[in-house]
Amino acid sequence: MEINSKICRSQLAADLAALGLTRGDTVYVHTSMKQIGWIEGGAAALLEAFLEVLGPQGTLAVPTHTLSFPGRTPEPYIPGSTPTLLGRFPEEVRRHPRALRSGHASHSSAAIGARAAFLTEGHDPAHALGYDSPLHRLSRTGGKTLLLGVDNRANTAIHLAESLAGMPYVRLPYDASWGEETAARLPDGSIRRVRQVEYPGCSEEFERLEPCFREAGIVHTGRVGGAQARLYDTGRMVEAAQAALRRQPDMLLCAHADCPCCPARHRLMESL
Repeated sequence: MEINSKICRSQLAADLAALGLTRGDTVYVHTSMKQIGWIEGGAAALLEAFLEVLGPQGTLAVPTHTLSFPGRTPEPYIPGSTPTLLGRFPEEVRRHPRALRSGHASHSSAAIGARAAFLTEGHDPAHALGYDSPLHRLSRTGGKTLLLGVDNRANTAIHLAESLAGMPYVRLPYDASWGEETAARLPDGSIRRVRQVEYPGCSEEFERLEPCFREAGIVHTGRVGGAQARLYDTGRMVEAAQAALRRQPDMLLCAHADCPCCPARHRLMESL
């Protein structure tokens, strides 16, 4: 590809199909628009390319996290209008007329397509990325995860693996200034505050799992536009991550002293 050349929707669709996406798939996407390159039509064209490849029976899903803790954000979470913190493509999906969004006030997901309601409805407000979250539903029904121009540090399904593997550190709250409750505004105008049970933390070391995934034969690699892409079977990926965590429970905790999560998590694991 020539530097500064435009990437059209049809090329994006062809690249996604060559990577292994097919009609009827359900795929959860983590994206760096910058890595893909100069797309003619921007994030909207990428969204349409996905919908073209997946077809009417397929489903496109993305994380739309807001981290709506009263100590961190001035306003409570409103599913229909609170912007995501995660960039242009998730925001494009969130704003789509057919998109549905889950109700978790810090770690929501949005989806478009045949399984959008299945993925997003009934997201337990106390459990961000664990049991019966959109990611859990994706993992147990043949869904796929696509890393598009990003690596496993963006892969939220690994937080699901930490939860399902019973890692005790996921119950440690974040920085005390945030508080332990999320806040969401309900349709009647009232505010629902919910104390969280689990806290997805640092993902700095998540790329350490990639050799496990490749050994298990669950990743397809390619390029979409200018970006490197990895497509995984989500259920098998989560199983492989759980197995690795059971062998080495602290393998995903970073060593940075200024990390808001990992120092306390290391201390907890050392005390057990």
